[in-house]
Amino acid sequence: MQQLNGKVPGGPLAEKWDRHQLEMKLINPANRRGFNIIVVGTGLAGASASATLAELGYNVKIFCIQDSPRRAHSIAAQGGINAAKNYANDGDSIWRLFVDTIKGGDFRAREANVYRLAQVSNNIIDQCVA
Repeated sequence: MQQLNGKVPGGPLAEKWDRHQLEMKLINPANRRGFNIIVVGTGLAGASASATLAELGYNVKIFCIQDSPRRAHSIAAQGGINAAKNYANDGDSIWRLFVDTIKGGDFRAREANVYRLAQVSNNIIDQCVA
């Protein structure tokens, strides 16, 4: 049986994506208009990714199954994300959110990806609120 390659970077769990981000090959800003990026879905992830990429200068095309991009599940409050905001006496942490998310997914999620989600969850929530 062939094993699925999730293309998750190697190394310690807490450092996988941070190190990967530092080792990525970058695109010259002058060449960004030459790239067409297709985003499937207009929920919070798709919409925020599209907006960010368009602001950076890429040509972005968005496809959605709904009759309007505003009918996506997360925009209609049918999806969700949690964040380790760590308000006073809350006891939140990135590690606690990571463990809770792994357990909530019945241990079927890729740990490195869930850890990265826990790391960036505060910024995602702040961006969605803004």
